Amino acid sequence: MKILIDTNVILDVLLKREPFAKDAYTIFKMADEKVVTAYISAFAVTDIYYFINKNLNHDTCIKAIKALFNIMNVVSVAKQDIEKAMALSEFNDLEDALQLQSLKKIKGNFIVTRDEKFQRLTDKAISPGDFVQRALKDFED
Repeated sequence: MKILIDTNVILDVLLKREPFAKDAYTIFKMADEKVVTAYISAFAVTDIYYFINKNLNHDTCIKAIKALFNIMNVVSVAKQDIEKAMALSEFNDLEDALQLQSLKKIKGNFIVTRDEKFQRLTDKAISPGDFVQRALKDFED
């Protein structure tokens, strides 16, 4: 299964944001163990750096991002991806539209996000808790 992980879920782990970190960490572990193939969008990397740099020094931030790259793939974003995202009429948020376009580009199953508005806009968006439950159920079957 291929998943795209939204910035907010990554920050939950890196910043240890409770009560969200547990499910996010479980997803990271699944990616590290190759139970799922996880991706992040290239444009998310600068956002991740920006937010973790508020709490950590530069060198620690770079180490965290490199560690992230060890367990996740990065989806590149080109001009045509941005144009396709802008054409998604159901989205008023370009970042969300670009996340969905990134998912389409990798032919992924889900975007794992805590953004409830995003979850209402597409059945491809799923909360970390729901994703973990679904994945555990798939293992039981």
